[in-house]
Order: sequence, then structure tokens, then C-alpha cells
Amino acid sequence: MHIPNRDYHLYVGTLSDLKAWEQPLTHETPALLHDPPAFVWPADRAWCLASDVDPHWAGIGADTTTIRALTTRDDIDVVTADRYGRQPFYD
Repeated sequence: MHIPNRDYHLYVGTLSDLKAWEQPLTHETPALLHDPPAFVWPADRAWCLASDVDPHWAGIGADTTTIRALTTRDDIDVVTADRYGRQPFYD
């Protein structure tokens, strides 16, 4: 799939398949397996994960209960997005 400034390959699989997505980088590894998926959206549409070329950022869309559960964890860095607030800037 091509959108402006990006090309994507579309795949279907289970969440368990996602854990094995990235392959070791060798001269024989297909280029499309070097990076994790940029978009993950399960069939039940309960949540969506989007990431970009900046490894420090990923967006998660989900219901309020799921987002609240993520923001209360202390083993990952999660903040609630505010479309009207100042967006983070990384040096």
C-alpha cells in the first residue's frame, strides 16, 4: 500500500504472530522483516497501535478503561494524549 512518503506491506495474523515479526538482520533477511509493524489493529477493533520511524514514539488508541490501565503501569512510559495541549519535542 502506498501513501504519500510511505510504502506499506499489509499482513494478517494473530497477536502471537506479532511477537515473532522482527527477524535477525542478515544478508538473507527480507528487508520488510527488519522493522516491527507500523500499524497493528485487531479484528475486533478494540484498540490500535501506530508507530513511526522515530523509535521513541508509539500511539495507542483504545477505550478509556484500557488507556487508564496503561497509564497506571510503572514498567512502561505512557502518557495520555491531549490534542489541544503542547506536543512533546525530543532533542
